[in-house]
Amino acid sequence: MANEDFKKILIQNVELKYPRLNETYRFNTAKRQSEPCAPTASGASWSIAWTMSAEQGNALYKELKAHYLARQAAGGIKAEFTGIFGMKKLEDGTVEVRAKRNGTKASGEVNMPPIVIGGDKQPLADKGIWSGSKGNVRCFACPVTDPEGKAGVSLFLDALQVTHAVYGGGGLDDFADVGPTKQAGAVDDPFAADAPEDDPFATPAPKPTPAKADYDDEIPF
Repeated sequence: MANEDFKKILIQNVELKYPRLNETYRFNTAKRQSEPCAPTASGASWSIAWTMSAEQGNALYKELKAHYLARQAAGGIKAEFTGIFGMKKLEDGTVEVRAKRNGTKASGEVNMPPIVIGGDKQPLADKGIWSGSKGNVRCFACPVTDPEGKAGVSLFLDALQVTHAVYGGGGLDDFADVGPTKQAGAVDDPFAADAPEDDPFATPAPKPTPAKADYDDEIPF
């Protein structure tokens, strides 16, 4: 993949879900649940999901699709766009998006974990946050093709800024203030560190749910 295939995306002020940041996890198909594993295990990754309004989700969808079509026009991609892997519309009308970082690179070398910082831009001491935490997500969007030959865009996790952390039981009373957050619409990237020079996203994306047709204007779910 060329460097131009990776587009930096910054998503601000979102509610976080299913954080897998303190160690790598993989999905156990027999138990139908995620479980901790070594970074070298098959399917191992760090990951995070978040929810957005329908309006925010549609805007992100269009931005990611435009990136795919731009790379296709540049001659590096032949397959037709089918959707955004890891993005789905929920019953309440909000949109859920997931990003991950693989445990290993294509070479088999163990990857560096994603950067996780607090509101003060310092490393977060306890990365074992729960769903319901809030923060800003930085990831890279890249055109990929899944094992079934469907082509689209996947989001690869680079860094996470936790602005409000939930630990333990997950109730709202458990929020811990880790520092001020920037207001929505701020143009500054809240992450001080740049992405690693080595490409941590070389291994294929997991098999996504097949996307539906006609994605021109809205999220196709």
